[in-house]
Amino acid sequence: MPDHWDLSRPDERHLAAGEYALGVMDEAERARFEAVLAVSHDLQREVADWREHLQLFNDRLAPVTPPPSVWRAIARRTGGAASRWRSLALWRGLAGASAALALALALLWVAPLDPGAPEEAAVYVVLDESRSPDWIISATEDGRLRVRAVQPRRVGEDQTGELWLVADGAPVSLGLLPDRGTRLLTPAPALRERLMSADLAVSVEPTGGAPAGRPTGPIIDHGRLTPVRGATLRF
Repeated sequence: MPDHWDLSRPDERHLAAGEYALGVMDEAERARFEAVLAVSHDLQREVADWREHLQLFNDRLAPVTPPPSVWRAIARRTGGAASRWRSLALWRGLAGASAALALALALLWVAPLDPGAPEEAAVYVVLDESRSPDWIISATEDGRLRVRAVQPRRVGEDQTGELWLVADGAPVSLGLLPDRGTRLLTPAPALRERLMSADLAVSVEPTGGAPAGRPTGPIIDHGRLTPVRGATLRF
């Protein structure tokens, strides 16, 4: 839970409760959060709601077998000591990506963008340095991208975030990201076919987007869409 989060604000209280329910806070953050949790009925309700929502998503996240490199890393970091297996820091680091995906799915579930819109088929979470979400990008079953701004603090005034599909080493713009609220991006059919196999990247650009059709500002995150269990990918 970042120090600058204001738990008196409903939106920030909601996100902080999500991090607490996911178990991704460090010891100091958890202590600060629990001090407020003990006296705040609103925060207690938020945590209870998050736990209920996340339990529902256990059935939607497909199990993933860790590669051998993960087990080798665990062995190196534990040094054979059984007590290290109970280290929250160790498991927090290994579970970061899964926690971010669960947080994204839960945010989309508890605050649907459009009740009549197709369900998300895959999700990409744009994270900041503290592993908190800037944007949540979900691909619908028909190949469109729904983007929800969470807390994109790294985009300043007179700037915008721009999403790129990196195909064969060449970035192609998929559109501008909202500084608040939601936005629907509709890639061309040729780009939709590559959404699940190509890398995505987000850059900070001047208002209106990259002037030359290529990233000019810093790349603040990159990754890929992660399929949601049970989704039908038709694009």
